[in-house]
Amino acid sequence: MKRYGMLLSIFGLLCLAMRSPALAQKLSVLVDQELVQTATITDQKMIRYFAEDFMIPEQAIQRMVIYDLSGDGFGERDIAKTYPGGKLYLLTPSDGAQRIMNNWSFGGNVKFTAYFDDSPELFEASPDSVRPMGGIFASLLRGLRRNYKGAPFKLQLVQNGDIAAVEMWGYKPNLMRYTPPPVNKVPEEVPVMKLIYLEKSVVDTVYMAPK
Repeated sequence: MKRYGMLLSIFGLLCLAMRSPALAQKLSVLVDQELVQTATITDQKMIRYFAEDFMIPEQAIQRMVIYDLSGDGFGERDIAKTYPGGKLYLLTPSDGAQRIMNNWSFGGNVKFTAYFDDSPELFEASPDSVRPMGGIFASLLRGLRRNYKGAPFKLQLVQNGDIAAVEMWGYKPNLMRYTPPPVNKVPEEVPVMKLIYLEKSVVDTVYMAPK
């Protein structure tokens, strides 16, 4: 009987979803985003080479952006977008073009991973080569743990010129609670009286004249 009631509830929910497109969309569609590695080409000689290799018919291409959709490096099954045309092309590169793209990689990208009980100070003590990045991650980790008690949580921080922007998504709003950072109490200085003792020895010398 209990199982029958549960099946009836599921059937009722499905019927309601069929009558309500908005509810059906929430049940079947998860809106999310992820970072995609891109390579931007501005050199006109290289643009002409790839346009010919990818069989792109456009003539006036000022910029070409290649998207690594597969996440395994630039190459086949990825997409190129031209500017200012804004058209998309599926890539089937030749061996020569693929050899060029194999040399494209990030420079200086660093990834930190922290478990729930890892102290932020652990990352501030990173090796000198990545210590500044570890300090940034430690600050983000402290703020996240103070203000959000849940999972998942996704964040993208971008600084470009004079502008810094942060985007947060994928979190549960009801688990967000602002918690101010702890106040660092400066130890109160208690005046201490220091007593200094000086000892002085006096030695007198008496000369006796001979008789």
